Amino acid sequence: MNPIPLILIAGTLPSLVCTLFLIGHRVRPHPSWAPRLKQARLFVLVLAGAALLYLGARHLLVDARHTGARLETYMAAVTFAPCIVSGLVALFLKP
Repeated sequence: MNPIPLILIAGTLPSLVCTLFLIGHRVRPHPSWAPRLKQARLFVLVLAGAALLYLGARHLLVDARHTGARLETYMAAVTFAPCIVSGLVALFLKP
């Protein structure tokens, strides 16, 4: 079973929502959001770190001659790109 669709649905979409809340809080601060935004920021950073670890491990473990595995790694990179960008945004936008 390929875990990428499950990770896309379970991880990337919530990370994008959390990032939008971080950006929204930066534009119009709400003091009542601060405790939850710290949790959201941590969630996004952990998820982006896990995605980078997964991609790094796949890159190191995939045989260069195996075209299907390389294609799966590239597809995973495209799938995790929004999550990684969300992590970068969360890194710079602290609540």
